[in-house]
Amino acid sequence: MVYQELYLKSKWFSDVAPKNPKPATATLTFSGAIEVAKTVTIGDDVFEFVATADDITEETNIPVVVGDVLTAENAVAKLTAAINAKSEIVTAVAVNTDGTDAVVVSCIAVGTAGNNISVETDVTNASWGNDVTKLSGGQYGTPCPEVNSIVYVDPYYYWCDKEGNKDNVSWKRFIPATF
Repeated sequence: MVYQELYLKSKWFSDVAPKNPKPATATLTFSGAIEVAKTVTIGDDVFEFVATADDITEETNIPVVVGDVLTAENAVAKLTAAINAKSEIVTAVAVNTDGTDAVVVSCIAVGTAGNNISVETDVTNASWGNDVTKLSGGQYGTPCPEVNSIVYVDPYYYWCDKEGNKDNVSWKRFIPATF
């Protein structure tokens, strides 16, 4: 068992509670088969679904080679791979929740700048969601100069388990339990 000394401190920040840094994200959900020559745009990158890499309609488009397998599952896998191979601003993760295939796109950098990255698609059976035109949810963290600092903000305690600046700090929230 490891014992650590914790330091209860007065709140030094203006937010209601401390925050952890997060990248901006958006989820592209597929509801069925796709068509070739349709696109997904993230920032300035245009990803085009094609049977072969030579089939792209615009020279600057990034090919997402799906071959003749136009299923949502294949589209998600191939789009995720293309984003991770070619994008300099975002990363992607393929997910399947309750039989629904989707690509979760996250800005590489934490903070609010990613909230300005635009997203769109003309794929019939894919959607970023109602009124979603940009990544969202990106935030900076509340800096903490000393590990093991504790701050109380009713009804929770917040423990700084990794000191750091707005980009790399880590906070945990808890309520002490009676035992």
